Amino acid sequence: MADDQDKTMRLFSHRLSMVYTALVNCCAHLPIPISLPTKAVDKLSAVPAVRRITEIAEEQPMPEEQQAALYTGSLMWLVAMDVFSILVVNEYDEIRAYGGIAATHVAGDALMDLAQWLQAQQD
Repeated sequence: MADDQDKTMRLFSHRLSMVYTALVNCCAHLPIPISLPTKAVDKLSAVPAVRRITEIAEEQPMPEEQQAALYTGSLMWLVAMDVFSILVVNEYDEIRAYGGIAATHVAGDALMDLAQWLQAQQD
């Protein structure tokens, strides 16, 4: 059972990292680029930076759908990070872990849509 928990938490951690990387890449290519921490990234540096993105997403000069994708990707990454933190501090809960992983998928999908739009703007 502990092996399953470890495997799920490794997957969750990997998904958080992958989505954060997608967020960093999208933010670097926004009409008004945003820099996010990339070296020695930890919760103390990443969370406030991503929270700020949710506050200013609608100020980006791009259509509402893309603003919403930026907001959703950022927000759902924050939700997943909160869930991950809860799992680390408290007793492991399988449903909570899968919920957090699901949040990373929602975030990743939103950021993929945004990345495709950003790429189309460069072509």
